[in-house]
Amino acid sequence: MTPRQRILTALRRAIPDHVPCVPDLWEMVPVRLTGRPAWEILVDEAVPIWKVRMDAYRYFGADALFAVHVPTCAGTTAVVHRDHEKVIVREYSERGGAISWSAYATVVFARPPSAYVLASSFGLPAAHARWEPVRPASAKLGRAWFEEARAYAGEDGVVAPMVSLPGIPVFEKEMLRYADEPAAVAEEMERDGEAMMSQAETLLSWKPDVLMIGNSGLLVSNPPPTFRSLGLRWLQLLTRRARECGVLTHMHCCGPERALVEMAARETDLDGIEPLEGPPMGDCDLAEIKRAFGKRLALKGNLHTTDVMLLAGPGGVEEACKRAIDAAASGGGFILSTGDQTPRDVRDETIATMLRVAETYGRY
Repeated sequence: MTPRQRILTALRRAIPDHVPCVPDLWEMVPVRLTGRPAWEILVDEAVPIWKVRMDAYRYFGADALFAVHVPTCAGTTAVVHRDHEKVIVREYSERGGAISWSAYATVVFARPPSAYVLASSFGLPAAHARWEPVRPASAKLGRAWFEEARAYAGEDGVVAPMVSLPGIPVFEKEMLRYADEPAAVAEEMERDGEAMMSQAETLLSWKPDVLMIGNSGLLVSNPPPTFRSLGLRWLQLLTRRARECGVLTHMHCCGPERALVEMAARETDLDGIEPLEGPPMGDCDLAEIKRAFGKRLALKGNLHTTDVMLLAGPGGVEEACKRAIDAAASGGGFILSTGDQTPRDVRDETIATMLRVAETYGRY
């Protein structure tokens, strides 16, 4: 099988030739491998992010499944600060000649990771007199941008355009606001859900292999009762619509996730879920989830981000990979991966060990 065939077979809960091996290479490792400052990739787009990610998978020889935010317009973000250590980017909106700035900003350091923070925490003003609009380096937007990424990956992997469910952001201020103004926040979430579905309709019309639903840390700020109130209906609508279009859906939710897995399996048409982190970062027991929900959901995970991927030697990595395969590979529908993003300073031999175990011990 090609990597693309192997991944799609697993996401359909069928049996591939061997367990796919897809370490989560979101941005830290791919950017490191370019040797460039992170802002050249993540802000200036000197190289398209899809190329950087795909090149990283090819460097390691791993199967590739990765999400992309597809740019559909010239952009509504601006660089508001540059120095030799960092670039600060902030979103804005323009209406009737007036510009409104987001309360949050993204700080991109030379070496990833980046930080999404309250703008005031870096002493940024409420409004900026001078800024540098962020413009995509490529003239291609929307479907043309995605098709170029899909063609570049070819049979080596799956490029999944991404949407996010409405939900309360992981900030104390936002969670307290929901407690104080639940009706107003719920109304905002309705608007966000409608916008998400409109975006999803466009993406689904392109017939991607997989639509990714990316909500990092969702249950941290949207515990199960809150998610059931604000987000579950949108997950139901989205996954039902994707199934009607013949497109697989796969969800990323790092942190606590067990309750979301159960809701998704019992109440939605979701096809797959990741990264199923174990304690202390998450609350998932991979073997228990496989027994309970493996017939309904494809599972991707869950090697510990630090204890295994960053700190363990080859023997420890091999043992962890075999435990994950023993826990979840039976009958197919399992992708060996990391508990969340692969650490920036992962050793090449760690990923090489993952590949070897998946190709040998994970053979059906």
